[in-house]
Amino acid sequence: MLKVKEDEVARELDTWLQRALTQPLVIEPAGRDAVVMLSLAEFERLQDVDDEHWAACARRANTAGYLDHDHEVRQRLAEAMRERCLSRIREQSGA
Repeated sequence: MLKVKEDEVARELDTWLQRALTQPLVIEPAGRDAVVMLSLAEFERLQDVDDEHWAACARRANTAGYLDHDHEVRQRLAEAMRERCLSRIREQSGA
């Protein structure tokens, strides 16, 4: 994940927009919270992961009768991070 200052993004917006298509970009405004810029495809992928997570929680709740939200969120995030890491390794190796 790239980190860049807000003023640099403002000066070279087209460049940073292109970079954000391939990897999330953390924009660090002076004196404010950071913002993440990511491609629409990555945003939609994250939405799909979130939707699938909650659908799986609902299915488990129907059979088990309860949700362990914190555990499920940690587990789903860990799975998503592993997949993202493997995806980057595959990209870098040309596989």
